[in-house]
Amino acid sequence: MAEFVANPLTVTLTAPGEPYYRADLEFHGVDHSKASFEGRLFINNPDAGPGTPTDDDSYAGSFWIFGHGGCAGDEGHCEPVAERRAFDFRPEHQLTAVSKRVMITGKLQALVQPGQDFTVRIVPYVRPELAGPLPANLVTDILQLDRVDLLTYQ
Repeated sequence: MAEFVANPLTVTLTAPGEPYYRADLEFHGVDHSKASFEGRLFINNPDAGPGTPTDDDSYAGSFWIFGHGGCAGDEGHCEPVAERRAFDFRPEHQLTAVSKRVMITGKLQALVQPGQDFTVRIVPYVRPELAGPLPANLVTDILQLDRVDLLTYQ
C-alpha cells in the first residue's frame, strides 16, 4: 500500500501596484506522468499541507491534473521528444507537460496589498483511498512544474 508523500511548492510573486479587474496564476510545464491530483493553492500560508481545509481563509482555488499513471513501455517510450521539426504535424507526445490557469482575483485583492510580495503554496492532494493501492513511485514527489506566472488584466 503506497503512502502519499506531498511535496508542496512555495513561490514568491509580487502583486501589481496598479488596479486590475482580474488576476490569474498560470502554471507552466506541469508533469502529469504519475497519479491524478488536485493542486490546491494557498496565499501567504507557508504551513499549508494536504490536511489544510479548502475553507481556510488563505485557500485561493485549485487545478486538477489527470495523471497518466506511469509508463508501461520500454525505456525511453514515455520520454517526450524535446524538439520537433518545424513541419511535424503529428500530435504532441501524450506526456508533454501541460499548463494550467486558476483565477484568484478575489483572494489576491483581499489578502495582498498592491505592490506587495506574497507567497503561493501549491499543495498536491491525492485522496488517500485513491493513493493507497497505487505503487509508491506514482504518488511520491508528484508535483513537478517549470514556472508560475501571475497574469493581471487592467
